[in-house]
Amino acid sequence: MMGRYFFVLALVGGCSSNFTSKTCTTDSDCGDDACELIGSATVAVCVSPADATIQLGQSAPFSGVNAALGTGMNNGIKLAIDEINGSGGIHGRMLAITALDDGYDPTQAQANAMSLTDAIVTSDTTTNCPNTANPVSNGATPPVNVPVSTVALDRGTTGVLALVGSVGTPTAVRATPVATETHTLFYGPFTGATTPLRDMTAGACQKYVFNVRASYAEEGVATMEYFMNNGVQIATAGYKNLISFDQNDSFGQAGYNAMTAAWLAVTGAQAFPSGADPTNPIARFRYTRNDNTSVPAQATAAEAYLQGLVPASGSIDVGIMMTDVYSSGAEFIQLIRQWQFGTGGPGMKLNLHFSNISFVGADALAQALHNAGNAPNGMPFTQDVLVSQVVPNYQTNTAEIVTSYNKLAQSAGEPGNFTALEGYIATKIFVEGLLQVNGPVTPDSMIPALENLPNLSLGLGATAGFSSTNHQYLDSVWGTTLNADGSFADKYYWTVSPSTSPLGTFMSF
Repeated sequence: MMGRYFFVLALVGGCSSNFTSKTCTTDSDCGDDACELIGSATVAVCVSPADATIQLGQSAPFSGVNAALGTGMNNGIKLAIDEINGSGGIHGRMLAITALDDGYDPTQAQANAMSLTDAIVTSDTTTNCPNTANPVSNGATPPVNVPVSTVALDRGTTGVLALVGSVGTPTAVRATPVATETHTLFYGPFTGATTPLRDMTAGACQKYVFNVRASYAEEGVATMEYFMNNGVQIATAGYKNLISFDQNDSFGQAGYNAMTAAWLAVTGAQAFPSGADPTNPIARFRYTRNDNTSVPAQATAAEAYLQGLVPASGSIDVGIMMTDVYSSGAEFIQLIRQWQFGTGGPGMKLNLHFSNISFVGADALAQALHNAGNAPNGMPFTQDVLVSQVVPNYQTNTAEIVTSYNKLAQSAGEPGNFTALEGYIATKIFVEGLLQVNGPVTPDSMIPALENLPNLSLGLGATAGFSSTNHQYLDSVWGTTLNADGSFADKYYWTVSPSTSPLGTFMSF
């Protein structure tokens, strides 16, 4: 298995006009040419860099209610690609990306991954990676667990070097096994889920998966500390002062798992009290992916729960962690505020703190809430709404990489965007890995290049970096609140603790 095809570059336009059969080991052997593997060859030869384009692939939503997420990631990736190409490329090689629309649909994401890797179904009944044949959700409602493939898959002659900038957990569940099975890099996905990106279900094949952003588990702890610092009483039976609004699929489950684990971590409890629901100890309200018509019923159910928390006198603080996307989240917040401050509503007896997980699409959420205006009492819908970001605030941060992104986005006529910044940062780090490779650029040559990157001094947290035992670059969370005009204010910074404490280091602004 995997011996049939071993290459990652697209040699375009037939044979190079400067083609030579000279064999090589490194680019240095080729003078001004590039040392590459061609087709199914196992011996590298010198070719013109113009005919050795490094091909990347992306599957993301470019249509539907979540199109802003795919578009944002793609914009950021292309800014980084254009930047390196404009400076001469990777030892003369240009980068290119093929982006396919999956509409945030898991089965389409799998099909796109198969296409981008040029996956070939072999006659071998044993898969290359154990996770390929493990049944995982196909994203249907209700979900059906089926394998991605029950037989081995090889990468074909037009397969990309890496699948980059995938958007979403349910889509990653189906696409990641295609990448690992074909020994293609799965790099910088826009999700903080543990499964399948931060566990070892792929066995040795897990080495092909690289995450850049902090995990949802880390966002969960940061969010729980934010709630505590803002008056939400969560100790012991105080878990009842928490609510989860989440998507009814693997993404929502990942966020909910992060929330419950964070409650245990910050309280030091070994388990929820005996009176808690054994399956869903924290109250949760779940909407259907890609279906905003499912949101009102969940808002009504949440309102009934919140009504039960209203005190006879005084007020109470409630933390609402939202594992959602911008369109559904904006509607939920508006409905809750309209109930809260409508006729007969509890008003200021409830102090509600909404905290959206980073995947929400902060810019689109802020714009939607800003456009919606105010609640019945005049409170802006943006008030007390926070997003736990996994990149710095592009509107206030002055780190070199953020400044570089802002300049490039402005030159391209694009407004600043958290999602695009994440795509840019991830791709810049990937480019640094490419620059470390002196010879054939393959997934297997990229693994040690990324694992042994020097300190890039990007201003993204002291713990940033890959290693042979860690394929997650960042461990920091930047909490940003929404202003009434749709802009963002820095609220807190959280990062992993150098000690063994699960609470990390939390700093309010």
